[in-house]
Amino acid sequence: MKAVVLAGGLGTRLYPLTKITPKPMIPLAGKPILEYITEWLRKHGVKDIIIVARYLGDQILAYFKDHPYVRAMLLDSKDTADAIRLLDDILEESFIVTMGDTLCNIDYREIYESHESSNAVATIALKQVENPLPYGIVYLNEQGDIQLFIEKPLSIEVYLLNIAYYRRKSLSAYENLINTGIYVLSQHILEILEKNPGLLDFGRHVFPYLIENGYKVKGYILKHNVYWNDVGRLETYKNVAWDLLDGKIAGFKPGAPKILPGIYMHESSLVKGEVHPPVYIGRNAVIEGDAVIGPYAILEDNVTVEQGSIIQESIIWHNTIVRRGSKIYDAIIMNDVEVAENTRVVASVIGTGNHVRGDISRKNMEPAEVTPPYA
Repeated sequence: MKAVVLAGGLGTRLYPLTKITPKPMIPLAGKPILEYITEWLRKHGVKDIIIVARYLGDQILAYFKDHPYVRAMLLDSKDTADAIRLLDDILEESFIVTMGDTLCNIDYREIYESHESSNAVATIALKQVENPLPYGIVYLNEQGDIQLFIEKPLSIEVYLLNIAYYRRKSLSAYENLINTGIYVLSQHILEILEKNPGLLDFGRHVFPYLIENGYKVKGYILKHNVYWNDVGRLETYKNVAWDLLDGKIAGFKPGAPKILPGIYMHESSLVKGEVHPPVYIGRNAVIEGDAVIGPYAILEDNVTVEQGSIIQESIIWHNTIVRRGSKIYDAIIMNDVEVAENTRVVASVIGTGNHVRGDISRKNMEPAEVTPPYA
């Protein structure tokens, strides 16, 4: 099996994090999001993984340089389908496509084999959600073929379509099935893309085109216990981080050994303060006496927390120092930051290279420098 990971997006909804690093390279408990994705693909038998980068893509190329089963490349693509079009000379059989900002413990071998046995030009992994509006909503017939695909519909569209498809005895009349951004595509898709250069994006262009022109597109519904989340916004980034620490993503583990229930910590770290699980503590971290870490805290590599400081429900990137007596709640503090003594940071994002002091609440602070976390 071969897979393409699309990792070229701007990540505007994650700003200011993505001002210095591409969205797939954002730290997540010991390694970037993109490494979790490639490890999971490899675990399911994918032996050739192609990462397509664009925005700040040099960081991706540098991180995966000389990797044994990952090829990272820069492509000047206009959108998701256009990136696949530019790879037509190296995609020879059916192949998997997934997004570089989505964590999902799907069985890739199972969806691949399901596609191969279906004679479809495309198979789309679908997930049932409470609110389908931010995604592409999908309707299936009784055979599991996709009959209609609408990218990010309006609420009135969903209401009217549900009525129409209920009358047609659709499988999905009462199920909010959405596009997860995980596909298996037959090689024939490359010919279709080559003949139709206006098809730039899978959700907005390719899948509606295929369905309207009579091509067979299958839906593969993820089981209810399969985890899926799009790490595309600050809130979902934190949600995924806490789910990872809580062990809710079966098969995915933080990048440090579990030394106690809910506590993941590298042996090179020095901890004298209190640790309340779940937490992740990276390499060469220093937690001084009377400091309190957690619950729900991630400290990446080379983070120092001085005496009397408290960090809860927060993510701290690399090479950051939190001076004594500071309080950090519900925050993301990027790399190379210094938090002054007795500083309070609440519900805020502190950009790379900043030196902050005082009372900071509900602010997104621009990076003062552009040093990426995995420089």
